[in-house]
Amino acid sequence: MRPWHNLIETESLSLDGEWEFSLAGQTGRIQIPGVWEAQGYPRRVDGPAIFRRRVHVPAEWGSRRIQLQFDALSYHVEARVNGVPVGEHAGLWSAFAFDVKAAIRLGQENLIELTVYKPGDRFPMRESLAGFLPDVCIPFGGLWQSARLMALPHTAFSDVWLLPDAETGRVRIDAAFHSLSSRDAAIRLFDPNGNGVAQWRGPLESERLQAELSVPAPRLWSPSDPVRYTADLRLESEGQLQAVVRRQFGFRTLSHQGEQLCFNGDPVSLRGVLNWGWYPQILCPAPDEAAIRDEFRRVRALGYNLVKLCLYVPSPLYFEIADEEGMFLWLELPMWLPEVTPRLRQQAPLEYADILAQVHHHPSVVIYSLGCELGEDADANFLGQLNGILRSRTSGILACDNSGSGEAYGGLAFDYADFNDYHFYCDLHYFMPLVDHFSRDWRPPRPWIFGEFCDSDDFRDADEVAAAYGGSLPWWLTEKNPIHPLEKLAYVEQVQRMAQLVDLGFSGQDLQRISRQQSFAIRQAILEKVRGRDGMGGYVVTSIRDTPLATSSMFDDLGRAKVDAEAFRAFNADSVLLLEQGRARRSLQPDGRPPRRLPDCAVAHRPTARQRQPGVAAFGLIRRGACQRQQPRRRAAARRDAARDRLVRLHRPRAGWNLCPVRPVRSHPQSLAALGLSGRLVLAGCAGLL
Repeated sequence: MRPWHNLIETESLSLDGEWEFSLAGQTGRIQIPGVWEAQGYPRRVDGPAIFRRRVHVPAEWGSRRIQLQFDALSYHVEARVNGVPVGEHAGLWSAFAFDVKAAIRLGQENLIELTVYKPGDRFPMRESLAGFLPDVCIPFGGLWQSARLMALPHTAFSDVWLLPDAETGRVRIDAAFHSLSSRDAAIRLFDPNGNGVAQWRGPLESERLQAELSVPAPRLWSPSDPVRYTADLRLESEGQLQAVVRRQFGFRTLSHQGEQLCFNGDPVSLRGVLNWGWYPQILCPAPDEAAIRDEFRRVRALGYNLVKLCLYVPSPLYFEIADEEGMFLWLELPMWLPEVTPRLRQQAPLEYADILAQVHHHPSVVIYSLGCELGEDADANFLGQLNGILRSRTSGILACDNSGSGEAYGGLAFDYADFNDYHFYCDLHYFMPLVDHFSRDWRPPRPWIFGEFCDSDDFRDADEVAAAYGGSLPWWLTEKNPIHPLEKLAYVEQVQRMAQLVDLGFSGQDLQRISRQQSFAIRQAILEKVRGRDGMGGYVVTSIRDTPLATSSMFDDLGRAKVDAEAFRAFNADSVLLLEQGRARRSLQPDGRPPRRLPDCAVAHRPTARQRQPGVAAFGLIRRGACQRQQPRRRAAARRDAARDRLVRLHRPRAGWNLCPVRPVRSHPQSLAALGLSGRLVLAGCAGLL
């Protein structure tokens, strides 16, 4: 069951802290929230893990409804209170609760016992929506978020949905309530300054509260102005207040007009970084407030405005801070290489609905995907059902069913997507041919957002990592990944393999520095190509931090930035100016004459020694030549040459870096032809910045 909520006449006993624990013959103490793999217990055993905690329950709770609530647990639990079974739950990413009133001994000490399994032998990983973290390192197990005992009055809310429409100001509210006597409900909406802006009151005829309110001229949530509204829901009976619940939400809309991606009606460029939820000290995606804020600050310094939560759902704190900080989020629901068994067909809709129930109202979440790189097992009926759940429980967002596309992974020949999404992991010289190959003229125009791409692994200096970990490498760099064969992932043998090589003449630090320079150049080249092409709405770069799986990241194993932030922003910012090289054509007719439609063609030839000027060469531009049958007018040519030289001097790049493109809002062909240049000047970025 889902947890109940009521802000009045409610008491709680936190179950965070120390529990008794046993797994695979090893017993001891364990801290909650936390996972057992990070606290010295067996990493490769899926269960059963036994948790025990004794807690005194006040006698005054006798008139209350008592719930045992968990914010998240991995993966399956059977719960007992004083030896009495009170329920079981499967699902790794969302909150749940058990009604334990019948088993509780009031005024006495009570024993809570949990038998927990993580994804593994009993609950196969690919059938358990375990996401991608097991591929990164290992699946984690245990109570990785908070737990508590709650004493609530017999009136409470659950399952609260808030669906705002930024264009109309309407807010649809749907909530379940549990009551013996409530007959009336009241809703008030408050603006970011705490002023009441809308209210509703009405009788209750069923156990659901459904209403629609209108906010005049709502203030929109955005990265530059991350404002939120508050909904206050109340249940009353004969004038007596019985239950109150509050939720914050924001008005915002991510949409598209043809190929143009828009946020709140204005052009936007989404520049994301891929986060697999890898936090090596805690082994679960539940960083504390300081770590989350620091993460957002550092990725924003690199020019990113979005974080893609790749196949995992972090703790609620992550979403709250993203709302406050104005960071866009892409939530990719945790379906990866699934075994679509009858059990998964039944379980996935339940888990997706539970996840959406607790995250849908966060304005920072602007994109959802149902899964990643799904193949033929994820059929149309299955994905269609999940897509229906997503669309009915969200507003103002864009969504896709299969990040990476079905056509690229043997899945559906059509999609349920609002945008094109491909994962091009390829050598640099194949990138643009792939973009051209996957461009579909027959498809209705919609923006292209790379759900993940642009990786470039660099060299990991094992000596440096070992020094930071007290002289030896951490276990996740010495133990073989339980999923991937050693031939595919051999970081665990890096030290031994490097020792077998002859002297390279380079230290580990040298190799690391050189490889990072190369990775920077590769990313710069690819992002420039993407930002300079029409129809590109955004991208997600792989990835945010080095992992046992890969070193293609912005931050290394020690959390340090690998690139200079200012240099990276040069091609990863909202708006930059690009001087783009054109493709000149020569006539190859036998008589050397130009094409017949001389006034409409751009005829170029190899520049003579007189025409090779340093400024032009710096851009790879070729001076437009005169046709054989036309004598150039000397004065006009002199004016063109002078204007061309002024342009080249004005836009000549500094040594060591280039003027870089961003997503073009408009391509502005300037009068380069009049200047004797073959090419075009592209002014790119957000329209509001031009």
